[in-house]
Amino acid sequence: MHQDTICDLYLCLSLDRDGKTAIERQEADCRAWAERNGLTVRKVHMDRGRSGYKAVERKGFDAALAAVTAGVVGTLIVWKLDCLSRKGIGQVGKVLDDIEKAGGRFVSVIDGLDTSNDSARMIVAMLAELARSESKNLGTRVGHAKRYLRSKGQWIGGQPPYGLKVDPKTKKLVHDPEDAVYARLIADEALAGVSLVKIARLLNEYDIPSPRGGQWNAASIMQLLRSPALAGLMPETETVETDDGEKKYTGRVFPYQDPETLDPVEIGEGIITVGERDRIIRQFESRTFVHAGKRRPKSQGTALLTGLVFCGVPGCGSRMHRVGNSYQCWSHRSGNQCIGASALADAVDAYVTERFLTKVPALDLDDPLLIAIADRWVHRVDPETFAKRDAIAVEVQDEEARLADLEDARYVRGEFTGPAAIDRYNRLTERLRGRIDGLRDDLGKLPMPSMDVRPMLDAVQLREAWGDSTVDDRRDRLSLAIDRVEVSKGKRGARLIPEQRIRIRWAGLTEAEVL
Repeated sequence: MHQDTICDLYLCLSLDRDGKTAIERQEADCRAWAERNGLTVRKVHMDRGRSGYKAVERKGFDAALAAVTAGVVGTLIVWKLDCLSRKGIGQVGKVLDDIEKAGGRFVSVIDGLDTSNDSARMIVAMLAELARSESKNLGTRVGHAKRYLRSKGQWIGGQPPYGLKVDPKTKKLVHDPEDAVYARLIADEALAGVSLVKIARLLNEYDIPSPRGGQWNAASIMQLLRSPALAGLMPETETVETDDGEKKYTGRVFPYQDPETLDPVEIGEGIITVGERDRIIRQFESRTFVHAGKRRPKSQGTALLTGLVFCGVPGCGSRMHRVGNSYQCWSHRSGNQCIGASALADAVDAYVTERFLTKVPALDLDDPLLIAIADRWVHRVDPETFAKRDAIAVEVQDEEARLADLEDARYVRGEFTGPAAIDRYNRLTERLRGRIDGLRDDLGKLPMPSMDVRPMLDAVQLREAWGDSTVDDRRDRLSLAIDRVEVSKGKRGARLIPEQRIRIRWAGLTEAEVL
């Protein structure tokens, strides 16, 4: 088999920082195992700072699994089983089933596990549950440590609020001499009733960098002003329990209270006083409304082009959101330096909708846009199959490129001379051609999902379906055919002329065909 001697490595580190086992060390151990067992490493997939226990996206993991289940490689090697997953046998068992179904093999170097051995699966199941239990116990120990540090009024870790830093001796917060004056300026402006957007623009105008080094915006300033630590109080992030019993952070931060006295615990020096923080919080609450017991920003609901409409001002390209009756550049509204495009939302929606409903039914079957629509549709219906197909197709392209380079090396660059070199060239090309043929054969065996796009070519049927659809359904249909809608800046008070200010970038079309 063309993939039997080829393997991929999957490396991960849930906390990518000093003191943890380095990914470089993991890679060295995995490569050494592969070499000892006569395997060639094709690719290294990696997830830095992504937990195998939490429900987070792991692109490296998804790509590694697609490669071995599609037959691109015969073996998937990890450094340790908990790299694969810390969710127990429920997830690990499915992964092993998919690998076994594809005729593949899974190896965990540190655990000494190789699923080519029939007894390994039982051990994998036991270790998977052990890893899950260890993760839960680790969370419990970390929680106890945090509670202890909080009781002592010491910073528990992470980046302190802007304007403050951690004293290495006392582990309490003190003023940062470089940024404290700007943090106080932000607080003074907020206390004076200045909007967050205007504060952000003031800071950006004078090139005062944000904590992350970029521009300030309303969200970053609100996060700073809401932080209890800015007022010298110990912060705590609210958690809720999920359906499966795990804890999930909500993002809401409030002052930590001593469990016995119920008094807020101080963490050191503050930029503002507790009273000033209360005044700022009351100002924020006055700009929101209460719904079902929760405070939410005043909004007009989900708009048709959410996620599809962008600012067309040169150099910006930020998303636009519906605010009141208009789509507005969010970068401009957040205080960044963009002059800001805006347009009546109903007019933009109507123009884009009519263009979609008239353009799609007029397409020929071989039109690039219709082909792109069909391709996106089937990818949504069966993403797992297409992940496998894409993995194989990319590998075929890579191997064909290697074969072409090898042929150039002999016939163009003259790197293979003499009987021994030519014999080596013949062996290399034969191996590559065999692998390419094997990959193409595997690709041919995979099902090719198809969709009937004919209903979209019937103008009457398409309009009827549009009329019966929800906003979410309509947005999904638009995203099959449209990459993005760009709205340029108009003149104040001038009537919107869609053909002049709205640019639709259709799926699968070149720059010259977007209009």
